Amino acid sequence: MAEVSKRMKTGGRAYLKLALLAALVLSGLFLVRLTPLAEYTTWESISRAIGMLQGSVWAPVLFVMLYAGATALAIPGTILTLAGGALFGFFWGTVLNSIAANIGANLAFLVARVLGRGGIEQLFGSRLDKLDAATAKHGFQSLLMLRLVPLVPFNALNFGSGITALRWPTYALATMIGIFPGTVVYTMFADALLQGSQEASREALIRVAFSGGLLVLLSFLPKILKRFDMKIPGLTALLLVITASALTAQTHLGLMDHSAFTEVLERAVHPPLVDYDALKGNREALDDYLAEMAAIDPAAVAVASQSERLAFWLNAYNACMLRQVVDHYPIQKNTGLLARVKNTITDRPDNSVWQIPDVFSRVHCRVVGEDRSQDQIEHEIIRPMGDPRIHFAANCAAISCPPLQTWAFTAEHLDEQLDELVREFVSDERYFRVEMGERSILTLSKVLDWYGDDFGGTPGLREFFSWYTDGSVHDAVLSGDTDIEFFEYDWTLNDIGR
Repeated sequence: MAEVSKRMKTGGRAYLKLALLAALVLSGLFLVRLTPLAEYTTWESISRAIGMLQGSVWAPVLFVMLYAGATALAIPGTILTLAGGALFGFFWGTVLNSIAANIGANLAFLVARVLGRGGIEQLFGSRLDKLDAATAKHGFQSLLMLRLVPLVPFNALNFGSGITALRWPTYALATMIGIFPGTVVYTMFADALLQGSQEASREALIRVAFSGGLLVLLSFLPKILKRFDMKIPGLTALLLVITASALTAQTHLGLMDHSAFTEVLERAVHPPLVDYDALKGNREALDDYLAEMAAIDPAAVAVASQSERLAFWLNAYNACMLRQVVDHYPIQKNTGLLARVKNTITDRPDNSVWQIPDVFSRVHCRVVGEDRSQDQIEHEIIRPMGDPRIHFAANCAAISCPPLQTWAFTAEHLDEQLDELVREFVSDERYFRVEMGERSILTLSKVLDWYGDDFGGTPGLREFFSWYTDGSVHDAVLSGDTDIEFFEYDWTLNDIGR
């Protein structure tokens, strides 16, 4: 009799726990629909929250806690996955979404295991034996296949797995692998939507289309695998291919599309001069381009290729300098006491960027979420990349500076573009001149005197220019008997209306 009473109490507790689990799942399903909480789960509300959290050092921690907690309470998390992509960008959004989703999924599994498994055993008894045996044998493959289909409810799998006999390590591994491709797709989709709403860029539209295509592919993945009779080794390889394809596509699309800057340059630049008056009268395109640069995610820059980063920062330097001149155009002589002393000592022209206070050291241009100066971009970012050809590409708005071109730098053509600039430099006697004689003289732009160390000093300069010259000029450049001198630097503004 005592044994029966004990079983009844045990069964009663198991049923009570199962009822609590059912109440938890149902409350999660309906909480956001039938309570005031619903108004905070719309995309408009999420967008406002994104605006408030962007830039906060606590944003990643708060996001992971919120996402994981919501998942553990059976609250649908798709909107949070999208929010992660919009808030943190593609790279960090994927990382944080994955961490949060895995934490939440495992918490939900453990909640279901603690509250629900006993009640299920009480209800079905020995009828669970076959299901438990099948779960032990095929649980990993079955859960992994279901996880790969984005349309299968995420929370249902979390709690449903917990009430089966599936071992927790097996569940955790299948979940970690299975949700990653979908997380990548949803995060990319949200990041692309945000970029599209902010800049309406062609890149964003491409990314939206690509993400949607991947989502459809993932939905049909189980049928595709069945059609080709692919087992787990093949499945793992396919997962790697899908994930790598998403990451490669993100990288291939680059940090941003620089064609807008090319349009600005085509209208304003007449090499070697710039029509600053026309640019000032029609500056919207330049401002929009710099606004897009300001919104770029630092994480996207960190994972970009060397050529993407160098092209991006060269364009940033030139665009920021153009806007700084336009902001102060027409340039007028700075008549402050200290400025007059500087002008007298350095013999700087009245029409010079030096009339702009602290023109190179002043923090004035926001790029990749941070306000920067020309010196910071050049000396702390561009020069450390180690390519001396940047000194033929960064324009300081002076007559003696290597001129702007009518095109922006792009990752795909950067090497050819930089080589073209060096060849143009060598062919222009204002920057490069060889005088043959008993003692030949190579006269170079003063820029190469200031930054000669980036080329390896005098021997490095000789070797560098030997690659861009031929014949007697080539021999003179390489010869140690050829003296190297430097032109005086003309700081007059490179203005077509000067």
